[in-house]
Amino acid sequence: MDRVGYGIALASLPGVASINVGIARRLQASGEARSRWVGGSAAGQAEPGEPAYEATAESKAFAARWRAWQPLVGSLACSLAAFALTYGALQIGPDVGLVALTLAIVVPALFLTLPASSPVLTASAVAAGWWLVDGIPPDVTVVFGALVGTTVIASAAIATRALRTRRMRELSRELEHEARQLALANAAQREASEVAEAMLAATQDISASIEGGEVAMRIARNACAATRSVASAVLLCDPEREVFRIAAVAGGGGGTEVQQLEVGLRTAAPLQIAISDGMADVPRSALHDPVLDALLRRWKAVAVLAARLQRGDRLLGLVLVARRAPTPASPKTCRILSGIALQAAAALEVANLVNDLRTASNLKEEWMATMSHELRTPLNVIIGYTDLQRDGAFGDLSEDHLDTLNRVHEQALQLLDLIQATLDVGRLERGLMTVDLQPVDVPELVENLFTAIPPAWRKLSVELRWRVDSAVPVIRSDPAKLQVLLRNLVHNALKFTEAGQVSVSVSTDANGEWVHFVVQDSGVGIAAQDLNVIFEMFRQSSNRDAAVGGVGLGLYIVKRLVALLGGEIDVRSAPGRGATFRIHLPAAGPHAPAPRPSAALGSRAVRVAL
Repeated sequence: MDRVGYGIALASLPGVASINVGIARRLQASGEARSRWVGGSAAGQAEPGEPAYEATAESKAFAARWRAWQPLVGSLACSLAAFALTYGALQIGPDVGLVALTLAIVVPALFLTLPASSPVLTASAVAAGWWLVDGIPPDVTVVFGALVGTTVIASAAIATRALRTRRMRELSRELEHEARQLALANAAQREASEVAEAMLAATQDISASIEGGEVAMRIARNACAATRSVASAVLLCDPEREVFRIAAVAGGGGGTEVQQLEVGLRTAAPLQIAISDGMADVPRSALHDPVLDALLRRWKAVAVLAARLQRGDRLLGLVLVARRAPTPASPKTCRILSGIALQAAAALEVANLVNDLRTASNLKEEWMATMSHELRTPLNVIIGYTDLQRDGAFGDLSEDHLDTLNRVHEQALQLLDLIQATLDVGRLERGLMTVDLQPVDVPELVENLFTAIPPAWRKLSVELRWRVDSAVPVIRSDPAKLQVLLRNLVHNALKFTEAGQVSVSVSTDANGEWVHFVVQDSGVGIAAQDLNVIFEMFRQSSNRDAAVGGVGLGLYIVKRLVALLGGEIDVRSAPGRGATFRIHLPAAGPHAPAPRPSAALGSRAVRVAL
């Protein structure tokens, strides 16, 4: 082989060495990639549709060995390649040798990951190759300068590459850390959103009722659904007896037969943790209460999560959710149940307050009814004896004595009316007022009404009129209640009319299905802002004269009686122009099927739909 062929053969050695180094680098990268894929797959981070690689023990061991030996192997390969390249190039010529020298030292430093000592080792190999071919060259200074210069350049390139690689790795670690923190923050935010949605839905459903039993059932149902438990129960506390009463059960097959059963505080000692700390996760084996043990066996549950229901310092009870998994309850489940317990305690407190108010209201109504009956009995005796004295049953009376008796009689009748109104309100509020439907002759009813008006109501300056349309049919209604509501309206009109007239007119519609009673006066009228409140209990017009009596029950009773008779009432009035009350009753009775067409009432009319 001549010198040119020999040089070409030697020059091919760097290519072989570079290929070997490249293959080794590729195998290293493959092993590291497999390790990363396995880590991502184990953590559940693989994207849908992408393959999850498994790292074998061989690939991991190879990657570890290569990372240990890669710097030394790379340096030796580059030195061998530099030696061969220099030796082969010098066989061609000295000028080619200088080019080969530069390439052998600089190119590996630019494209391969090598230690800092690799350029020096490569330069030594180049010098050895040059010496073997030419010995000490005559221009040794030029060759030595080229070696030193290229070595410095290669070392600087390796240092720069190492610094850039280190910075990239640090940046990569920072990005991975930030990505993990962002993933954790997103997971926490998503969990908080789910907890808030579950609590909002539960709160809206629980707050939709104010009945104690219904509220407890809603609490149990929402706690079971929001925590995805097998069943749940609400236990209400009875501090006097030191027991919990099962108020509601949801899930697990349900069953109302367990409601009202009692759980002793002493036999269910583990629940004391929930009472003191607010929440407790209790396994079934720690519960020694027979009722709770039977419930958990029915539900096939192994543990319960208990949350305290408390308002202020007062313990209201516990809400329990049962699960079949032996693992502890998740923090998310605990947060959801804690939030539901907080809202549930408020709802139970409202339900208890409403129940207390109803109890107090019933007691008040019973007391008022009892006192009214007790007051009416002696009052009737007073009225009876004054009537006897006025009629001369005990002898003749002087004019002054008779005038005094008349005043006593009038005041006694007013007091009797007030007592009767109180009794009527009590019966209306308790739903005890019934309707006795009978055929009613309207003209006769109105005539009897005006005949029975007490003289104390009448005023010389006020004219009383009534008119009944001949087309008004015999209606089906309660005559006693109809007379009471008309009497109240006439009395109200007379009280607030000092001069003018008070009239009652009755008419019917074209089909004879509805009868309209109109009570009109020319009194002081009613302010616009009072038209909506005068039908409420104990409410009166703001512009009334303080000397006019009354407690604000007459129009309230009228409104309620009209409702019992199946009708409507509306009023139209203005200050100084009197007032007009109109009652619309079905001729066929309270359950008449045909609705009455709405009439145009004007801007100052208010209808009370009943």
